[in-house]
Amino acid sequence: MNKAGITVLLVLLAVLLIVFAYAGFARRQTAMLQRPLLPVAFEHIDHNEQPCADCHHNYVDDTGGGACYNCHKLTPELAPEMESMFHDFCRECHVEKRMHAQESGPLRQCSLCHH
Repeated sequence: MNKAGITVLLVLLAVLLIVFAYAGFARRQTAMLQRPLLPVAFEHIDHNEQPCADCHHNYVDDTGGGACYNCHKLTPELAPEMESMFHDFCRECHVEKRMHAQESGPLRQCSLCHH
């Protein structure tokens, strides 16, 4: 096979990879919108020393109200990243508190947040 043939083959392979990647992304988006969420045992009373706006950005940027899930799960652009967003956001706060020898919430054990 000559150089031109190899180039065409590589371009076709790249296009196929892009198509498969997009199809996987689309399936993941659909699954994230449809799958049920694990219940979260979140108690506001345990977080009453935190300013509300630390977690509720909608208080600051006036983007809505209600439960976090209402927007984050039902917005197609946010839904695929929702799980990692919440895990990272909550864990970051808990880790920071733990590093400062303060009482903190769970860091990794799923069953401590999800019942």
